[in-house]
Amino acid sequence: MKQTPDIEQLDDPLLYEKVLTLPYDDIAPFVLGEVTRPSGPMLRIWITLAATLFLSVWFWPGVIYFPVNPRVVAGLTTGLILIPLGLVPVHEGLHLIPFVMAGARDIRFGADLRQGIIYVTAHRFLAGRRLFSIVAFTPFILVTLTFLTMILFTSPWWKWVLSMTLFVHTTMCAGDAALIGFMSRFGERKVFTWDDADKKEAYVYASAEPGKSHDDRNTVR
Repeated sequence: MKQTPDIEQLDDPLLYEKVLTLPYDDIAPFVLGEVTRPSGPMLRIWITLAATLFLSVWFWPGVIYFPVNPRVVAGLTTGLILIPLGLVPVHEGLHLIPFVMAGARDIRFGADLRQGIIYVTAHRFLAGRRLFSIVAFTPFILVTLTFLTMILFTSPWWKWVLSMTLFVHTTMCAGDAALIGFMSRFGERKVFTWDDADKKEAYVYASAEPGKSHDDRNTVR
């Protein structure tokens, strides 16, 4: 079996098992079902959320420090709305870079405001677990490190504002972590994923378990 199969080869039941079909319309329910499942990726998200929530309370004007002009409304607007909105294209662009570096060409952007999601996908581009993890977690890692550095070297008011922004951005990364966490369940089995952007569906396949027939496997639809 090749290290990286063709998309067509994934339909061979002797070699691979389709373990997930995820319509884009069902992304939010899928994420909500995965966020409480224990996994390394989701643990990173929960730890970061807890830390940024703590910092947001710690640096709230009037709790530890008492500025003459606390500018609470301005801080809430800037930290929870304005900067997060500005981070949206940055976040999606950071997904795009590893896709392009890996050779993806038909890259598409989309949004579903009903679910509150914005996404970037590479149409019919096959990614293994390692590549998908890099694509999915690049925005989380780079934005978190950047904002933590900024929090260290700014005034208390900006520490508060940036902590709130980082909290919001981390919630934006929950869907990425949920998918990585799902893929991590299959242990040593090779895992691949690809999207059909025309049908608006994502698929995850795992290599067949030795000695287990296709009819005995459980798939997630």
